[in-house]
Amino acid sequence: MVKRVIKAIKSSLKWKVTLGVALPLLLILGVFTAVDHAHLTKVMLNNLSLLASQSGMLVEENLRQQMVAVDFAGMQQMLNTISASQQFHNVYLLNPTGKVIFAPYQKDVGLQLNKQQTDCWACHRLPVERRPVSVIVQAADGVRVFRTMQPIENDPTCNRCHDPAQAIIGLLMIDVPTASFEAAVAGQLRDHLYWWIITIAATIGVVNLTLSRLVLSRVEGYSTILRTMTGQQSLPTLPADSEDELGKLAEAFNQMARQVEARRLENTALAAKLTQQNEQRGELVKRLIEAQEEERKRVARELHDQLGQSLGGLALKAAAAQRFLRAAPERASEQLEQIRNLADEATNEMHDLILALRPSVLDDLGLAAALRTTAARSLGAVGIQYTLDSQLNERLPQEIELAVYRIFQEALNNVVRHSGATQVEIELKKNEQGFEGNLKDNGQGFDPAEVALNGQERRGLGLLGMQERIAQCDGTLHIERRAGGGTTISIFIPLAGRQ
Repeated sequence: MVKRVIKAIKSSLKWKVTLGVALPLLLILGVFTAVDHAHLTKVMLNNLSLLASQSGMLVEENLRQQMVAVDFAGMQQMLNTISASQQFHNVYLLNPTGKVIFAPYQKDVGLQLNKQQTDCWACHRLPVERRPVSVIVQAADGVRVFRTMQPIENDPTCNRCHDPAQAIIGLLMIDVPTASFEAAVAGQLRDHLYWWIITIAATIGVVNLTLSRLVLSRVEGYSTILRTMTGQQSLPTLPADSEDELGKLAEAFNQMARQVEARRLENTALAAKLTQQNEQRGELVKRLIEAQEEERKRVARELHDQLGQSLGGLALKAAAAQRFLRAAPERASEQLEQIRNLADEATNEMHDLILALRPSVLDDLGLAAALRTTAARSLGAVGIQYTLDSQLNERLPQEIELAVYRIFQEALNNVVRHSGATQVEIELKKNEQGFEGNLKDNGQGFDPAEVALNGQERRGLGLLGMQERIAQCDGTLHIERRAGGGTTISIFIPLAGRQ
């Protein structure tokens, strides 16, 4: 049962608000009740003390008159009359030793009170100077009483019967029942509790009604709207029809929803772009594998058709020269000249193959020398003029030199194949930020955004390869169609932290 109540409180905002109002109110009223009860009890004790003191003084005065007149019958009659009023529980006249010498209807006369009794020990356990005049105790018969001890002092009128040296000749003990006073206090406390319960219940009802109309109904409306968003791609819009905290909360949620929607659209665009890049990368890998196989076929074919034939021709010419060496020295000399020419051709063919695969000048002399050799070989063969301005005073990291070389090699091949240019400018430089490279031509130009990458367009494949190489160096590649005609290719590679 308790667990169900706790669970219901945790799952209900109304219960939480109710407890938030009821508990502080209950605590405040509880404190006020305790303070009021303590104050009322103190007032009751003061009234009892005053009543007992005044009654004790009155009884003492009457008893003293009866004692002076030696009217013991009158004393007994007065005590009987006091007891009959039922305002007093006990009225005892004790001698200095604590023995009862007078009591209403002579009840308990001769009884010797024991100071060790519970109702007597409350005072007699204390020193004489600290003993209270009155105290609440439980009498021997179990009744709670307010007990007042009124000493009867000796004076000249008592010297006939008592020793003048005896300061106290007796003790008047009066027990006033506390039941009526405690009942009045309890009744007042009960009335207060009834009113406070009604106050708490009314407050909770008013608070719940107010909250339900002004707050909780709106929160439930928000909750209903939010529950409908399951499976939706975009967040719903909450009604922000007020300037209070809930209105501000709804507006903050709507702003968040707009930001989430913008991020969703952005992520969708990024996902589409990533998918396209993955498709392009897959196509690039496929093309690279095909290009690798084609390159192997070309190298094998050139080795067979050119270098192989040249070496075969060398063997035949060497055999012929050997035959003519003695019989016809002039013929042998001609054969040796042809052998030298064939050897030169084979050397050039081998050099071209090595340069196509990887130029040794890149490793030996660096990027500028390798690009100059490649430009002379590719552009010079078709009559395109070129200039190369290098401001590199030191070598770049090997992987950067290779990447830049391949990028410019592809760019030069594109110039020869597609641009129709007659002039090419190459610029290489290095500054504090990194390496910069530029290639400009005066051809017809092109827009890289219009070059599609598909199964038939190798030009797009070359551009994608250039982008992949620059990305591996954490650099940037920018291709721009020049206003006056031609194309500019710019690359930048940061060098900070590189060895």
